[in-house]
Amino acid sequence: MNIKSLLLGSAAALAAVSGAQAADAIIAAEPEPMEYVRVCDAFGKGYFYIPGTETCLKLGGYVRVDFQGGDINGQNTFPGGGGDSWKSRARLNLRVSTATDTEYGALKTYGELIFQRDDNNSDSSDTYLDQAYIELGGVLVGYTSTLYTAFTGDAGNTINDYYDVDYGDFNRTQIRYTYDAGNGFSFALAVEDDSDTDSDDVADYNVADDNYMPDIVAAVGYNGGAWQLRAVGGYDESMEEGAVKVRGDVSFGQVSLFAMAGWNTDGDFKNNYARWDGDWAVWLGGSYSLTEKAKLNASVNFDDGDNVEAAVNVAYQVVPGFSIIPEVNYRSDADEKLGPKAEDWGGVLRFQRNF
Repeated sequence: MNIKSLLLGSAAALAAVSGAQAADAIIAAEPEPMEYVRVCDAFGKGYFYIPGTETCLKLGGYVRVDFQGGDINGQNTFPGGGGDSWKSRARLNLRVSTATDTEYGALKTYGELIFQRDDNNSDSSDTYLDQAYIELGGVLVGYTSTLYTAFTGDAGNTINDYYDVDYGDFNRTQIRYTYDAGNGFSFALAVEDDSDTDSDDVADYNVADDNYMPDIVAAVGYNGGAWQLRAVGGYDESMEEGAVKVRGDVSFGQVSLFAMAGWNTDGDFKNNYARWDGDWAVWLGGSYSLTEKAKLNASVNFDDGDNVEAAVNVAYQVVPGFSIIPEVNYRSDADEKLGPKAEDWGGVLRFQRNF
């Protein structure tokens, strides 16, 4: 055997061994890519994509603890309990929002649950669905604040913003359409289920509805940036009466002010939308930023029935998301239960953590 044959035989043997080792080698599979939660900024802060979908989800709410006392904030009901004593309440509020882009605009849902306990008493515990609705293309269907309240807003930034001069703060299952013209003007129309009136002040509270007609609410507004005008009217079909509210807001620098007035079509009786005494009612209020963390809020309400109410508080942000709000309340009430022109005082101390 010559040297050339030896070299060729050695090369062939090495190739065979290398091939056998290569065939026996184990190749590790590449790990599947991890799917991280993605931020969804198309609908505002706090949204994220539900993994595997194009639906954006937002979770939030607050934990609140209230201590109320005095002639008008004591026990029994909350607020307006009376009894010259004090009352406590702890509440957990949970909010769930979703949003998805569609060919008809954003498809949104919103739900809000409330869990609360009054006076450390298990018999006073309460859990209820506060809101649940669907929105698409300006149409809203579900349970939420009546358009009569939602369009004009609350009566200021005070905690107890009404006792007897009620601006109509209640919820309804409804079908609502809102149109934003894009030039400052907006219009809205709603049909609302009145089959379960929630206030025994309303004249027909104990009268069962025996027809298929809903209540109707219509609204129009203009937003001029630093100022805003809004008007809304509600028709209570079972009472065949209604109410109208008009509101104006203005902001300049650290100050924001509002004035709102309401008219009952029949001041001798309260209806679903006019829940004050007499023909008319007025709500006034404003806020002033004292510092970056503290804001002064005040409101005063009065009506044709000689009711006068006022509240003032300071909302102080201890740290972002956590505020303490002390408030003082006053009411002059002509109610027969309190005597002619009874004057009562009360107070609130609120702790609230938003998340």
